[in-house]
Amino acid sequence: MTPSSGPVVVPLGTPALVRSLHREVLAPSFPPAELVDAERLVAGHASGRLRSLGVVEESRVVAGVVGEWFADARVLLVLYLAIAPGRRGGGVGGRLLAAALDDWRALDPLAVVAEVEHPDHHAASDAYGDPVARLRFYARLGARVLTLPYFQPGDGPGGERVPALLLVSFPARPGDDADDVPATPLRVFLETNLCESEGTLADDAATRRLLDAAGGARVRLVDPADPVALATVPVALLAPAEARVPTA
Repeated sequence: MTPSSGPVVVPLGTPALVRSLHREVLAPSFPPAELVDAERLVAGHASGRLRSLGVVEESRVVAGVVGEWFADARVLLVLYLAIAPGRRGGGVGGRLLAAALDDWRALDPLAVVAEVEHPDHHAASDAYGDPVARLRFYARLGARVLTLPYFQPGDGPGGERVPALLLVSFPARPGDDADDVPATPLRVFLETNLCESEGTLADDAATRRLLDAAGGARVRLVDPADPVALATVPVALLAPAEARVPTA
């Protein structure tokens, strides 16, 4: 790459590049509860379920974004977006995500969503970043917060869920500026993601609250820069019995 042109964003189309993305970028950037292992990442790309773009230097991935396509819901989840330690800053993340959104819109999604730690409930850290800065970053690319009590599903039966997350929605098409989005594809996405991640669609209070919030015709969007509006978003503060996936 050159300073004048900026980083070159390319598809990460080989198992070697996907493993490099996991090793060099994702593993140092996400806690274990939020990270799939490298071989599952490779298998997801081979099946076409996952799609990644990144910045590659000397056969090593130094920045990458991973999207997961939920075909039945026609929803694209931004699964990971990260820059290798020591290389953050300089606008790489913004260019990378903007390129990915352009690429993913060829799928004609009904929604493009991403998980963000709620800044009132998750502290910043050197290893995993600053939730305030991340939410502000997504907002610059048009993201707005869905009014859902969202949590990250656990990894298999008994897996640990990640509480107090925000689910943000990007414009599915350039220029979209709606105040809400259709609930049906979101509910299908939520049910599929929970079932595939946890092995079953659990019947616990946290799951019911989340699905009930997507049970109407539309789900409202709020401006993440408006603290009054953000305070109206329900937060999934999981009780001890809800923090792990029910096993029976």
